[in-house]
Amino acid sequence: MKLHILAVLGVSLFSHALAASSSTAGLQSTECVSSSDSSDNLFSVKSEVKYSKLFSIEYHDTYKIVNNLSTNNTYALYQCGSTKPDIKNIDAFIPIPVSSAAAWSTSAAMFIEALGVQDHVKNLGTAPSIVSACLQELLEDVIKPFDEGNSTSTDEQEQSNAVVFSMPGGEDTNTTNTVVSTEYLEPSALGRSEWIKFFAVFFNAEERANTAFESIESNYDCFTKKAGEEYDDLRPVVAWTSYAGPTEYNNNTAYWQISFADYKYDLVRDAGARMLNTTGAQATMFSTAAAFLDALEEVDIVIDESFVSYSYDELLKNYGVKDPSKSTYSWVTASRVFRPDRLQSTAGGLDWFEAPVAFADALLQDVIGVAHPKFVKDGYQPIWFRNLADNEPVVVVTASNCTDMYAQRKDPAESCSSLTFQEANPDDEDYEGVDENQTDDLIYDISKSEIINESDSDSSDGAFLSVNALQAAVAVAFVALCAAM
Repeated sequence: MKLHILAVLGVSLFSHALAASSSTAGLQSTECVSSSDSSDNLFSVKSEVKYSKLFSIEYHDTYKIVNNLSTNNTYALYQCGSTKPDIKNIDAFIPIPVSSAAAWSTSAAMFIEALGVQDHVKNLGTAPSIVSACLQELLEDVIKPFDEGNSTSTDEQEQSNAVVFSMPGGEDTNTTNTVVSTEYLEPSALGRSEWIKFFAVFFNAEERANTAFESIESNYDCFTKKAGEEYDDLRPVVAWTSYAGPTEYNNNTAYWQISFADYKYDLVRDAGARMLNTTGAQATMFSTAAAFLDALEEVDIVIDESFVSYSYDELLKNYGVKDPSKSTYSWVTASRVFRPDRLQSTAGGLDWFEAPVAFADALLQDVIGVAHPKFVKDGYQPIWFRNLADNEPVVVVTASNCTDMYAQRKDPAESCSSLTFQEANPDDEDYEGVDENQTDDLIYDISKSEIINESDSDSSDGAFLSVNALQAAVAVAFVALCAAM
């Protein structure tokens, strides 16, 4: 069942004005310079990278050097009107601040909205999958979706922009304005959110990026501290799982996967819970449901990330749980099965791959809400997670939920400093089956013969982020390919 919401939900999930994008507040060097100004230090406000491992920024008087360290791409951004820097081994020279921009991924689009510079955007890819209410409204009249079925038209659209934010493998060799972003590959939640600084340098919006990220970081640290204080002795075990049924894209062979992506480990640990780690690899794939269920024996909470959404009964069947009434699995008996698909677009796109990437503090708040449901108050409703076992509905976000399409996107997290966490009670039904006083991560050793593949990268995240909900079949093939590498 899908619930169309008519009003903004409690913690301002959608768009509220922080600063109108027509304002130059938080922007620097908004005008082009003359050649006589080319020796001036034009960037008094700088962004320093603290958590992210996959990009770097260097500042010079009239230009910036931005490196994507995961793809070995280097970009020279020079103030418009100044002399183009004479530098070698540069993938793209881009005058800044950019007058127009395009983005292929929904997470890149979210960072642009978080900066409040969406008035510069001309084109967006995977438009039906975009969940942001205000980006949806802009797509109705202002922003044009990429004509993804026509390569000639798409090339023309890309060439009409000052910069095109793409993903690895999506670069157009016919253009010189493509910039590859890989925020979704960062190994930490704060590292992912810090990519707001990467996007900011193209718009000379460092002040906005620094202010936004410092707030996210401070709030995240507060949540971590409070969760550690309140829940150190009662830490449920969390497993991030997925199932892929047999299709022509995986040789008609079903498989089951447990993810141990680094950023998920950080979130679970910081939320006052424990992470299931099957083998020490970033992702482990199983060839049989029996082996998969064996690995979940000590799990208290399952977060299902399967590509295709389904009911709780279908999940149990896919996981091999034949009679839930006789099950001894804590996550079954206590009805603790979640999916991160609560907020969706009409076409089924998930906000899970937009806002949580940009707002690590809100994401941590949600994970705490899953692990400790009463951490703020009884009946706390996570932003992105819904309890599949309780048949909680999805929420469809539409353009009608936007209040100001040019507003800087507001962080949906609560202010942690204003909250009083409720003490965890071992006798509460929320902790049924949870072992007390367990402080170490759970390691489950399993026979290698039952594992299809162990991977040092969480292929499900990378693949899922790079496609939309309408491409599930292709995504299954992509996951299988990545997992086999």
